[in-house]
Amino acid sequence: MLEAGAGSKSGPSAGAAGQAPCTTPTERPMNDIPPTLLSFSVSHFSEKIRWTLDQAGLPYREQRLVPFLHIPRVLALTRRASSVPVLLAGGEVIQDSTRILEWLERRHAPFALIPADPALRSEVMELEARFDRVGVHVIRQLFAETLDDKAATLPLWTQDATPLQRRALSLAYPLVRRGFSRLLQLSPATLRKAAAKIDEAAALIAERTRDGRPYLAGERLSVADITACALLSPLACPEEHPVFGAPAYRRTVRMRAVRWDDHPGFDWVRKTYREHRRPRRV
Repeated sequence: MLEAGAGSKSGPSAGAAGQAPCTTPTERPMNDIPPTLLSFSVSHFSEKIRWTLDQAGLPYREQRLVPFLHIPRVLALTRRASSVPVLLAGGEVIQDSTRILEWLERRHAPFALIPADPALRSEVMELEARFDRVGVHVIRQLFAETLDDKAATLPLWTQDATPLQRRALSLAYPLVRRGFSRLLQLSPATLRKAAAKIDEAAALIAERTRDGRPYLAGERLSVADITACALLSPLACPEEHPVFGAPAYRRTVRMRAVRWDDHPGFDWVRKTYREHRRPRRV
């Protein structure tokens, strides 16, 4: 759902906060196999990297983990933080969505989703960072009302769980709920700030696309567009997203998302999903 550090650009992780992302070597080379993406189905940061890999046509394998139960696995790999996404590739463990983008840019240069032109690259990556910082505010809005509703929240977290994992998380839910609420620092003040930050993000999109241009920067889809769309998708509810576009999910977030239903920035998010989000066929 979230990335490391409540005060960082990417918000807290779903299991650990305040720890720096990392790139570390794995025990044996993996140059001969596609990279593996460790993710959550419900993570908008995971969707950012999933979409990037799909859009770039890069082969990869995905292992979708269960929030909170994922912590031992990811900590064993990174030794520092438990946030996802994590990319296992070429003997490396790359954690944090922006670091994964930078790794892809180096490994697959020229990487079409990050412009080679220095000025345009700077603009794209500045937008990417700006929308990343909205991620935690989106999750605050999402869970402000649903976190106390176990029947609504637990299915979001257990989509890829085994029956035993589902049972374990169900039993631990009161403890998990309290811990996650503290991690998000949910309060009337933080929710007002969250709504304001989302308003700013939507207004930025609307301003940059008001003349009809399809992209936030440049003449083609970039990681700026993908990041904006992915990070706002939990509230924009694009039909193309298998979790956030589902009718049951839309009903769950209706009270929090209605504020942005007709906002041109959110309309652009849904339009970009329709026109560009083509998940790979497994």
